[in-house]
Parts: sequence; structure tokens; C-alpha cells
Amino acid sequence: MFPSPVLEELRVAGWTPDREIDISAWEAELGSQGYHLTDIAAESLRSFGGLEIGPVNTEGPNFSNDEPLNVDPILAGSGHFALAEELSQELGDVWYPFAEWLSSSSVFVGASGHVVATGLGWIWELGESVEDAIRFALMADHPLRCLRVLAPGAKPWPPQLT
Repeated sequence: MFPSPVLEELRVAGWTPDREIDISAWEAELGSQGYHLTDIAAESLRSFGGLEIGPVNTEGPNFSNDEPLNVDPILAGSGHFALAEELSQELGDVWYPFAEWLSSSSVFVGASGHVVATGLGWIWELGESVEDAIRFALMADHPLRCLRVLAPGAKPWPPQLT
């Protein structure tokens, strides 16, 4: 499911393939703020929640990847329900906070499994699945893609490579 460098970083962080943690406190806290825990978010948080991972590669093709992926839905989502609503308006789907990543951006996982990061006026694609997003956040092995610009007058960041 993961390339060797990602597996090694996950193991160093404390992950095992059969890891399953209790997420009920997160679910209660975020539920009181309006979030609805989806099956994919629950499964992913039970497996990866509480881990601070990577990065393996610090330079991506069009961005600096110099911060870890901190899988903590409270950091990503507490007080930020408006971000989840904005994601629903812009991309459809139901979004649940998953992690914090570059520049304290909030990483959300959709009920479909799609993973994005948002904050600072942009929405970036991390992957079609949580596994894709973790691999990308650690490996920075392709360009970071801006899906939407949310700040009026701002340009997509990072600029797309041609």
C-alpha cells in the first residue's frame, strides 16, 4: 500500500498495519461543532490518528515540503467548521478534519475518500484516498495542485508547472 520510505517513516512514528486507536473523544468534540464522522474518516483516524509523520522528501517539484503531516483532527478542524462547509460548497461531498500540514493548512477527508488541504485562501489536492494523501505528503513526488482559489483577487498557488 505504501512505498518503502513511507512505510519506514510510518513505523518510526508508531504505526503498524493493525493499529486501531480510540477516536471517541475526537468524534465527540468535533461532533459538538457540527462535523459528522464518515466511515472513511473514522477508519483512517483509527489507523493513523495521533501520528506526526515525515516528510521523507523536503522538496517537491513546485513547493517546499518541510513540515510533517500531523494526523490530529482537532488541530485541523476545531473552530474551523466553516472550512468544511466551504469545501462542500466548492467541491461537493461531506468533509471531516484529518490532519494539519504545510503552513498549518487543514487537511480534510471527504466521504468519498478524496483528501484536500485548505486554509490561507486555497484548496489543494492531496490524493484520491487517505493512503495517496499520506504518500504525497511524505514523498512530495509530484506537483502540488491548486484546485480552487478562495481569496478574492488571489492567483493559484503554487503556479502550475507547464
